[in-house]
Amino acid sequence: MFRQTDLGTECDACGVRIDLVSGGVCERCQRILCARHLHGSWLRRLRHELGGAAICVRCRDKGAS
Repeated sequence: MFRQTDLGTECDACGVRIDLVSGGVCERCQRILCARHLHGSWLRRLRHELGGAAICVRCRDKGAS
């Protein structure tokens, strides 16, 4: 019933092959990233799943400076 998708690509940050469902695109820099580089933590991923913006770790770090 539930299968992993055959669609995938590489993370722009680390180059690892990712499933498009687990990763995503940063709304600021438009890079395709794995979950680790996009969300950074399970709390950030939960925030995104509940409707928050998908802002990657790098863009959040730039904004904090």
